[in-house]
Amino acid sequence: MKRIYKKLSFWLPVLSVLVCLYNLSGEDDKNLLLFLTSPLLLIFNPELTRLHYAMGNEQAFQFILYGIHFVSWLAFALIVEWGLSWLSRKAQERPPNR
Repeated sequence: MKRIYKKLSFWLPVLSVLVCLYNLSGEDDKNLLLFLTSPLLLIFNPELTRLHYAMGNEQAFQFILYGIHFVSWLAFALIVEWGLSWLSRKAQERPPNR
């Protein structure tokens, strides 16, 4: 259990949940922190704006934003961890220089 606290795939989603809870509390009423901490939300902003106007439920739209935020940070952490493990595996396989 101690090893999970050392992983990026634990801490980045935790930070994402904290940002989402801060937004849900009403302190980030213009969604600035939510959008500035998630590149996918900024990239898909025009499509999300159209979706927002097409939907009738504000709470469902907020949870879509939270889901995109959480999944993007989880995917980023998993990709970085995979890359680091691949690099360390390559370094271990390399024969020593003589």
